[in-house]
Amino acid sequence: MILKKASINNSPKVKTSYYAGIFLIALSTLLLEYTMTRVMSVALWHHFAFLIISIALLGFGISGVFVSVNKKISSYDTDRLLTILSIIFGVSVIFSFILINKIPFDPFSLLNDPIQFLYLPLFYLLITIPFFFSGIIISLLLSKFKHEISKLYFFDLTGAGFACLAFIILMPAAGGNGSIVFIAVFGFLAAIVFGFEKYKSLSLAAFILAGLSMTFLIDSDNRFPINVTTNKIYGNYIKSRPDLKIRTDWNTFSRVDVMKEEEKSPDGYDIMLAIIDAGNATTNIPNVKSFPLERKPADASNLAFKLKDSADKVFIIGSAGGGEILTGLYHNAKSITAVEINGILNNLINDDLNFWTGPLVKDNKRVKLITDDARSVLSSKRILYDVIISAHTISSSAVSSGAMSMVENYILTKEAVKEYLKHLEKDGVLYITRPENQIPKLIKTIKAARLEISGGLDSSKNKFIIFRRPPGSFEGDRSFLAGVLYKKDGFTQEQILNIRDESSSLGLDLLYDPISKTESPLKTFIESGINTIMTEFPESSVKPATDDKPFFDQNIGFGNLSLESIKETFSQDDRAILALKDKPVAETMLIAILIQCILIAGIFILLPIKIFSKEKTGDKKGDEYSMDKKFLIYFCCLGFGYILLQICMIQKFTLFLGQPSVTLLTVVSTMLVSSGIGSLVSAKVFGNNPKRLYLIFGIIVTLVLLIGMFNEYFYESFVRMNPALRVAVSVMIIFPLGFFMGMPFPLGISMILPEEKRFAAFAWGVNGFFSVIGTVVAVIFAMMYGFKFVFILGAFIYIIAMLIIQNRYKKSYSVKIN
Repeated sequence: MILKKASINNSPKVKTSYYAGIFLIALSTLLLEYTMTRVMSVALWHHFAFLIISIALLGFGISGVFVSVNKKISSYDTDRLLTILSIIFGVSVIFSFILINKIPFDPFSLLNDPIQFLYLPLFYLLITIPFFFSGIIISLLLSKFKHEISKLYFFDLTGAGFACLAFIILMPAAGGNGSIVFIAVFGFLAAIVFGFEKYKSLSLAAFILAGLSMTFLIDSDNRFPINVTTNKIYGNYIKSRPDLKIRTDWNTFSRVDVMKEEEKSPDGYDIMLAIIDAGNATTNIPNVKSFPLERKPADASNLAFKLKDSADKVFIIGSAGGGEILTGLYHNAKSITAVEINGILNNLINDDLNFWTGPLVKDNKRVKLITDDARSVLSSKRILYDVIISAHTISSSAVSSGAMSMVENYILTKEAVKEYLKHLEKDGVLYITRPENQIPKLIKTIKAARLEISGGLDSSKNKFIIFRRPPGSFEGDRSFLAGVLYKKDGFTQEQILNIRDESSSLGLDLLYDPISKTESPLKTFIESGINTIMTEFPESSVKPATDDKPFFDQNIGFGNLSLESIKETFSQDDRAILALKDKPVAETMLIAILIQCILIAGIFILLPIKIFSKEKTGDKKGDEYSMDKKFLIYFCCLGFGYILLQICMIQKFTLFLGQPSVTLLTVVSTMLVSSGIGSLVSAKVFGNNPKRLYLIFGIIVTLVLLIGMFNEYFYESFVRMNPALRVAVSVMIIFPLGFFMGMPFPLGISMILPEEKRFAAFAWGVNGFFSVIGTVVAVIFAMMYGFKFVFILGAFIYIIAMLIIQNRYKKSYSVKIN
């Protein structure tokens, strides 16, 4: 039983230009998605950058539905239509970016400023427009030439895969606004390719528009600017004082603006201020003139070094602008391993600003500066340290992938803290600072990690000292800087008194030390057993993050959301940065996006299906057969399952690969390219044998479960490899899964009957819609149940898809060739 030859022979021919065009459109579309996540992290806040993923896929979904319901679109000349649409896509990229940055939109002020409710849909619409037009192009090609779906889908996925490489190259070189220009140019190049054979005048117009677009690269920050919300106080500072700006640098997951500080530092070390993403985080870069250092830096990290005249080995997690390096050198540390994931900051203090940082790092044999994920570096060595420092390594500022900006890192999971404790000398000190509201969770995490290492011996006596910087009027009653000192063998009374003196000299408050007689909930919490339940610190807010649920900043949880907390989240002003740590921003955003997706899906999917089902049989043309609702669920499953697993893979390989750009390039590119190759050979592998459907889906489910269930063992086995080998191992693990995951979509399209012409575009649309839902559900379920659960859910979704396509096969291939 095979597909009728007549349906293939009568199908229109696919030109080589179509393959090249879909490659360029797919490349530019995914590159636009990646770039806009970066732009929105700068213009708004990193949580809202996650909206871009949903908006992009919604645009795709709407485009598929549009092509399906538009009866006239298939009557237009294909080359002309694709050329014009590509030109419109390129123009819309430029103009939507310009208009977006004219709108003073700030989501945190929705309930304070009613006009924001007008800006919100306008903002959404402008972002959606380019994705809508690129989605129409891809949807047209996949639906009109579904007999060549395997090849077209190959070039589509391969183009998307190359977008990762383009992103890594363009973002540091051109920045966010410059990358937008190149995206538009790729759209115009696609127009040239589509129209060159028959419509040279349109191709010439596209060429001229590409040249005009490139002019935006000249003085792009002024002529093509990114407008930062007024609720970012540091963004306002950059905008109001351009005379103080030294430089701006971009990479795949941050923009760093370096500003002069006009005021002199009281400790004698003047600073430059490095502002990350226009105010999502900041770090000071100290001015160091010569050694030996004569003055003590006014930094809380002095507490970590107070107990020893000299620390032989120091490990710094997130060395940022070098403040903790300076403190360690002042205290005569003999060897400092400083690991910072943001390569821009390392380049600044070691090279670009070495006229300012002097001998702090450059040519300093006592300091080893590494650009990588600190936990990966620490785990790969069997070295014990006297002091391990993690000073305000806020995970939201070091987002892992650059594309999925709500994905977490693994700096403060229980497993990470166990790693830190194992790498401490027996009298070593662990120093961690966080916002004050997160200190109880940090204490519980350290206690849980130490309990597992000790084999169940539960004792925290004399091991903790808790401090904070007194909160200013801006912060309210809880400080944004508080911290934990943990000494592996416990503090002596003399050491505690020394810490008291040091904290007083630094202007810090001690909230707890082991010899204090003052009773407080914090004292009870530290000195009681780990399973003690306290109303002041409910379990939901202090439960340790784990490698399976690495959301340390999730202090409230979905079960404890209240209308009041949601209102507070969206009633911020210039204190909005505090909402990132004190309010349920992530939970609120995810639920809002999910509700939005369901509503839009209802309008653009369920409503058209209902309309089609009411059409009278006599009114239907031969190519407008009503929708097969059961088979439509198949494409829903594919969109949902694929993105679900892609997010999980990005998350889990972040721990193994460390560097965000490496993770993005390795995981996403490997999945997309391997899926493209799988699509290309899907027909041959399937061979019109229904039993092979069980084989294809069975392999997908098996590989998903193996990766999901055993990733921690895989991490422990290979983490000590050098980075290049880790990438190679990752590719070998990801490629087979991606290869087989690329087959179900083209196989499903090939089973669409000749009289169901409108169904192909609709299938593409719902695939996009459910990819949106998948991105949201993946993070929600990971936050609630962990990533292992999400892997299992992904496997289950593919099992459902397998059962549906088996049933469809009987309908599509029931006619034998005469």
